[in-house]
Amino acid sequence: MHITILAIGSRGDIQPYIALSKGLRKAGHSVRLATHAAFATLVRSHTIEFFPLDDEPHEFFQTKRGRASLNGNTNAFVYLYRLVRMIDPLIHGYMERGGEACKDADCIIVTYMSFLLGYSLAEKLKKPLVATFLQPSLLPTKAFPEPSAMYLPQQPQSLGETLNYQSHLGAGTLFWKLFTPAVNRARKSLYQLPPLPKKSLFATLPEHVALILYGYSAHLLPKPDDWGTTYVTGFWMLEHTQAWQPEADLIDFVQSGPAPVYIGFGSMSSHHPGDTLHIAQEALMRTGQRGIVLMEKDYMRTQKLSDQVYITNEVPHDWLFPHMRIIVHHGGAGTTAASLMAGKPTIVIPHIVDQQFWGERVALLGAGPRPLSRRHLSVRTLERALLSVLENEEMKNKAEEVGKCLRKENGVEQAIRAINTLVENVALPFP
Repeated sequence: MHITILAIGSRGDIQPYIALSKGLRKAGHSVRLATHAAFATLVRSHTIEFFPLDDEPHEFFQTKRGRASLNGNTNAFVYLYRLVRMIDPLIHGYMERGGEACKDADCIIVTYMSFLLGYSLAEKLKKPLVATFLQPSLLPTKAFPEPSAMYLPQQPQSLGETLNYQSHLGAGTLFWKLFTPAVNRARKSLYQLPPLPKKSLFATLPEHVALILYGYSAHLLPKPDDWGTTYVTGFWMLEHTQAWQPEADLIDFVQSGPAPVYIGFGSMSSHHPGDTLHIAQEALMRTGQRGIVLMEKDYMRTQKLSDQVYITNEVPHDWLFPHMRIIVHHGGAGTTAASLMAGKPTIVIPHIVDQQFWGERVALLGAGPRPLSRRHLSVRTLERALLSVLENEEMKNKAEEVGKCLRKENGVEQAIRAINTLVENVALPFP
């Protein structure tokens, strides 16, 4: 079967789909990953067929509009509003390129951000659609609130269940209302399709797609009973290629003393990099720790700053994190999975909404403290967080336990089993 995956977002949003693509190809499927031009080299390095949805050389949150969208911090409404303003002018191009990428596909796989595009293309091309998400969003449940509304009261139980369900409906409706105008314009001009329904389809999502997959671990959040045949597969982890080798200076730094602390915010690294570096250096000095700090290469290139601090622009998490003592990051789903899988205590400093959710899950597992506010991050707050972890042997042991559990999972394998079951039970066109 030929599968096209449409993926829109940051590097952390794209990497799991490279892992999924590799697994699908190993299972005998032909796979094309259609995503941003900025990820062409990354995708091709894993020998996956790449198709560009745009010509933008910079990553999602490293463009001028992307940086502006981060200023909303964890305020869900401000962030979503800025995200819509960022993406609206790009929708027509994504839809046009997406149509080219999907025209010979037997099945289309979509992500959170590409759902409306993929839904429209599947409608036009009459192809089965697989909806996938990296966080527990859009599909309503009584079991827990939508990630942006996690502080809703849960007692009494009946009230909690009602609020939880309504929070998912509300989030789905807001997403639908904000993004459908631009999608409808592209549907009409490119494919002569009628407008999408005014009412969000997310409340009845299983009726509109062939399969729903959630690419996170049930160890962090169990699958709710009211999700029916939806799959919670486990994380989709991308391993570094055999061609990649760590720099000699990095190996020397890691091996030259006690395990370092990692401090890095992934695709969010472009957000006030100077302040981030100052806070990291000072907090490491005050706590007597060595550190590896992730910086955007346009701000500072990979180098050893001192015996205490090493700057890196890019290192695969699956190689680096097992060598760390503590991992400080932004709370993206993929980075959270990698830090927990490494069995290391994790400090989350969220920049946007879903990252706050993952930070809270880490704390509930006992594998890290409560998440820190990025807006109020200072030398003192990071110092306190580091000390709280360094002095907590129970947290270290809990992180190791969580890591052992996650390493036993194979989320990609579970996802492929579900997709293969779909192939066996649904009449799909084959080449």
